[in-house]
Amino acid sequence: MFTTFELEWPWIGLGAGVVLAIMLFATDALRARPGISRWTDPAWLAWLGVVVYLLHNFEEYGVAADGIRNAFPDALCTVLGFGPYPGCVIPHDFFVYVNISLIWVVAPVCAVLARRWVMFGFVFFSIVFVNALVHLGAAVATRSYNPGLITAVALFVPASIWVGVVVIRVHRLGWWRLVAIVALGGVANGSLPLTITLFTSGVIPAGALNALQVVNSSLILIVGGLLQLSRRVKALERRVPGA
Repeated sequence: MFTTFELEWPWIGLGAGVVLAIMLFATDALRARPGISRWTDPAWLAWLGVVVYLLHNFEEYGVAADGIRNAFPDALCTVLGFGPYPGCVIPHDFFVYVNISLIWVVAPVCAVLARRWVMFGFVFFSIVFVNALVHLGAAVATRSYNPGLITAVALFVPASIWVGVVVIRVHRLGWWRLVAIVALGGVANGSLPLTITLFTSGVIPAGALNALQVVNSSLILIVGGLLQLSRRVKALERRVPGA
């Protein structure tokens, strides 16, 4: 049996995404460095990452482009061979733990931290970029639409490319940091099917499966902190107006 929150959270996220989008483009409230363009401000870009993912979540779990509601869980269960959702073995609340911990908690925390530490403005895009590749790869492999594909193409791809440009050409943070961010996205996205396999194989219970999604989300903050420890990044912050 679904709880009300399990059915309605994508709609709450959509409302939050619309409000944040207005704040991003119509005000300076989410900017941290007024001396530079909002399009190169790490804090502003981090909030942009929150917005695009909230909109993406709605396509996956709210109403997909083909009109199906809560379409992504069924698509995932089908791909993994577990049968149609909600009858598949993956617990209903698994999807809530994945998205709430990552998009509602970790992503905004990154945006807040990015006001002082620049790497947190970019590290969440590890998830955005790799998730876009997953949706695009699935579409190419199946030659069909998958829930989340439209926002992945229209929002994730251009946002990720731009952030890559900002990291390398504007803030000059180095290729190795950009590679580390992409690798982080690969690990974080790859851990989802791994933990599901552990659960379906009886290695871990449902509670541990959900807890691991919170741990997985925390990797974004841990890696962001490690990347931030570079002397070069600290020196950069002393040169950036408003840092």
